[in-house]
Amino acid sequence: MRRLVPSILLRDDPAMKKAPEPAPTGKWAMPDPKLAQMLGHFIMAWSAIEATIEIGIGKQLCTKPLETSIVTAGLMFRPRLSILMSLLNRDPVKNAEAIRLLKEVGDIEDRNDIMHSVIGGSASMIWFNRRKTKNTFTSKIEKYNQIRLNSTVLAILDLSDKLMKALGVTKEDYLSFFQDSHNAVNSASVSP
Repeated sequence: MRRLVPSILLRDDPAMKKAPEPAPTGKWAMPDPKLAQMLGHFIMAWSAIEATIEIGIGKQLCTKPLETSIVTAGLMFRPRLSILMSLLNRDPVKNAEAIRLLKEVGDIEDRNDIMHSVIGGSASMIWFNRRKTKNTFTSKIEKYNQIRLNSTVLAILDLSDKLMKALGVTKEDYLSFFQDSHNAVNSASVSP
């Protein structure tokens, strides 16, 4: 797993160091509105990645938006990623760039830290307490100030754009996919 923000950006900020520390309980405060807004931007940017994966599955299967949505809507991120990777690996030479980018997407740690953590913060920083149980319980805290969160968002947007190009997903594909499936399921001719 890797971080999207180069370590050089974190090196000069003592608050971003990785040394284990006690949980900052009792020190929570609402973050600066610009920092909270950047968290929303992260969620929107990650949504573009997930949507591109769904549309990529539909393009690979040559299915309509409604059928693709029926198959993919209930799946979590990893199964979607695995399905698209399997479909692309039917022709790994042709799809080499998309496969490479999907591997990169699958290795992003920031997504799990932000989307699957207990969140706390102060005016200048949001921290994410990522707790896991596999063979043993682990708990770590990742801190994001506005610079780190902004850099992460920009990197995800760049990766999303590259993935769309590699999969042949156009802006029109993206816009029509969700509208078409929404309209199809909500039209009078479709029964629940």
